[in-house]
Amino acid sequence: MRIGTGMAGMEAVRDRKGPEERGGRFRTGSYSEAMSFENSMWMISGSRVQELEEKDGREENGVPKEKAEAEKIYQAAVSGKPNPVENLREASKVPYGYLAKDGVIEYNGVCFVCDEKTNSICLGDMTDTKNVLTITLSGGGHLKVNRNSVGLLSRAAGMFSPEDLNLIMRAIAQDAKIMSVQKEIEDADAEIGNQLGNDGSDGNKET
Repeated sequence: MRIGTGMAGMEAVRDRKGPEERGGRFRTGSYSEAMSFENSMWMISGSRVQELEEKDGREENGVPKEKAEAEKIYQAAVSGKPNPVENLREASKVPYGYLAKDGVIEYNGVCFVCDEKTNSICLGDMTDTKNVLTITLSGGGHLKVNRNSVGLLSRAAGMFSPEDLNLIMRAIAQDAKIMSVQKEIEDADAEIGNQLGNDGSDGNKET
């Protein structure tokens, strides 16, 4: 409702005279009626303003988000705890770091060790780097897994996002092909070496 309309209504009520008005004096009833009308208009306007202010900021329980966050900050300050807002702003130093506890992510019985230096989560023995498969994840950082521990990833598949899970599966498949080709080359080299060795021994016998 517009302010002008409200004021006009108030003036109309205040100017209205009853049968008991004498000598320019207003009877008590007219003044009370005007004040009641004014208060009702204030309540209507106040309710509308409050509705507009809280329209986009309510949580499911009906409490404005700003008040809820302010209450959390206040409680943290009183108890001497760190500001919860600062904790939200601090980004994880490793992929899926929000799941970590004491530097370890345990999911469905599978344990990943967090390595903040390389921004990686590691599965299995990392001592022999030649036997470690490094997979770059979609959100940044890496998954490092020992080839002997690749089978454990199936139990922890639910931990990863669909994008990362696709990257992991592709990397494992590609690595398996590379390892298979390398094994074939090594087997071929070994077979050639055996043949050369056998030919040399036969030649020696002939001489």
